[in-house]
Amino acid sequence: MAERSDSLIVVRLWNIRIDAAIGEVVAALARRGIFSVVLKGPALRDWYGADEPAYSDGDLWVAPDQFAAAMAELRVLDFVPEVDERGLPEWWLEHAAGFHRARDGAQIDLHRRLPGVGVSPASAWQLLSERTEPFMVGGVRAARLCPPDRALQVTLHALHHGVAEQRPLAHVAAAIRALSAADWLAASQAASELAAAEGLAAGLELLPEGRALARQLALPPVHAVKVRLQASSPPSAALTLQDMAEASLPRRLAMIARKLFPPPGYIRHWWPPARRSRRMLLLAYLYRPFWVLRQLPAGYRARRAALARRASSSR
Repeated sequence: MAERSDSLIVVRLWNIRIDAAIGEVVAALARRGIFSVVLKGPALRDWYGADEPAYSDGDLWVAPDQFAAAMAELRVLDFVPEVDERGLPEWWLEHAAGFHRARDGAQIDLHRRLPGVGVSPASAWQLLSERTEPFMVGGVRAARLCPPDRALQVTLHALHHGVAEQRPLAHVAAAIRALSAADWLAASQAASELAAAEGLAAGLELLPEGRALARQLALPPVHAVKVRLQASSPPSAALTLQDMAEASLPRRLAMIARKLFPPPGYIRHWWPPARRSRRMLLLAYLYRPFWVLRQLPAGYRARRAALARRASSSR
């Protein structure tokens, strides 16, 4: 019992440290006229009670047209981007950009969009940001999604990582325990508004209790291959192959070229020795096509399995 108590104290102290960084960033963004929404972490605390889990970073979502200004403000606060995104095409950009601050180890993920949402990032922001609720984090008044939208967001986030990642699944389980049937009905309605109903169904189906809830909500069957792929935590090459399959021929060729030869900033992140010199950067570019080819068989098998699951479910 004493060990458990000590562990909870350590978790809480760690989370307080992250909360302070989140509050600092929320306040700094607000001074610049940038409204932000806290996702996960402290925003989910009331679902857990005394068993609050540790979180490794802070997640903030801002309007798409304020994303660049928010990134600039993070740099003012001494946060450094984990990946140099300059030159990366829109289709390659992750839903969030990670920032790290060396002096205190603080980590902030700045979200440009929510994964699993079918409408445009601007439309999703307009709809969900109007339904936020206030709460306190790090001594600062911040905003978080309302409970049904929060439940939808954590479920889509769990789907994004798939069955192999336990922490996002724990958030979904906590939401199922904490929220009412009316809340989940509102979450399913929000999913329909955001063209994310299949994603909500697939995310819930990652848990036994979620499968029962999905049936109660009469969510649609999952037909989209990419949604099925994400649920299985596939190799990244499988998702790339699916994106290419859905793209036009010119776009597909452009994707192949960019995957083989990304911008230098990304290459330095992908292969750290490339940061040492131009010679090592050149070696990285020579090695990159061979590395990509090595990833294709596993990606092909994962995509083929997802196609087979879709075919069997539609019979």
